[in-house]
Amino acid sequence: MEKKILSKLVKPTINKIAKYIPGDSKIIGEKKVIKLSSNESPFKVPKNILRFSSKLIKSINTYPDGDCLLLKTSISEKFRIKKNQIICGNGSDDILSIIAQAFGRENSEIICSQYGFVYYPIISKVSGSKVVTAKSNGMNISLENILRKISKKTKIIFFANPNNPTGTVIFKNELVSFLKKVPKNIIVVIDGAYSEFITESKYTDGINLVNKFPNIIVTRTFSKIFALAGLRLGWGYSSKNIIDILEKIRGPFNVNLYSQALGALILNEKNFIKKSIQHNDKWQKKLHDHINKIGLEAYKTYANFILVKVNKSKFNKPKILSELNKNKILVRDLKNNGLDDFFRVSIGTDKEMIFFLKKLSDIMKNEFKKI
Repeated sequence: MEKKILSKLVKPTINKIAKYIPGDSKIIGEKKVIKLSSNESPFKVPKNILRFSSKLIKSINTYPDGDCLLLKTSISEKFRIKKNQIICGNGSDDILSIIAQAFGRENSEIICSQYGFVYYPIISKVSGSKVVTAKSNGMNISLENILRKISKKTKIIFFANPNNPTGTVIFKNELVSFLKKVPKNIIVVIDGAYSEFITESKYTDGINLVNKFPNIIVTRTFSKIFALAGLRLGWGYSSKNIIDILEKIRGPFNVNLYSQALGALILNEKNFIKKSIQHNDKWQKKLHDHINKIGLEAYKTYANFILVKVNKSKFNKPKILSELNKNKILVRDLKNNGLDDFFRVSIGTDKEMIFFLKKLSDIMKNEFKKI
């Protein structure tokens, strides 16, 4: 079928979508690269979970539990929340997509923040909605600008807290003040993919606000701190009325057998989570300080990555990324996010971080020679 004919068959908004491009994970030559482009956990899951996973192979001839009852029970116990207000998905992006399908529609608007996760506009356009972008305040999400963009057509507001790819955060007082001003007929989605990395008391992931604000949906993932990115597992929490709607349209078996079982297990691995947080805290500071010392600008982050700005009047960002690539180090170029002078670096293992900083320092020394 010709492209012109196909373009008339789909929703007009879908023709405006640019394909989502994940962090680069290619193999350069014969040697596998150091991948610092997708904000994955640098750690392998505990051995007892790996051992248990091998036993699950015996059951793959049967469908998984469509309602994810074991996983929902584990989540409800871990976070002290109601089981019937949880939805599970094939990654949190699955749940985000379901939300857009449920509440977005033609002739409606969905608000996304500038410099936010690029998947929000994609799923918004798939639903037929018009994407309205609220300008950021520097690298920070501007809740004031989001409020200014609200209209009678607004159905959903999407943002991440902490934000990806900037690593900035909205603290509880500001978030609560914002939610009080949002009309109750608008769904507010708070993507908490990086929530576990924050230990400050003035932060909230939004879960404890659901009872007060029944129009919010909090999404979470097992891909980051829980190190299950390859299994694609996420969940959401909201009022029962909203969850009942989302449960109607999710795939009938949208979470596989392995994801459900291993997700339930990893929630109880307290030492693994503690180690991950401590490792992240250590390298958040080390990366920030070192990158700033060698002539680049690193931003304070509350997630498991660092946002880096390259002064284009002094340095050549494509050259820097190319040199990193030659050294088999992959970082995330943020030009597709509208951040032409920036790249993002995931926090890897100690060995990976030491190697990355050494190579980046060498590259910058050569760049300084040209000034």
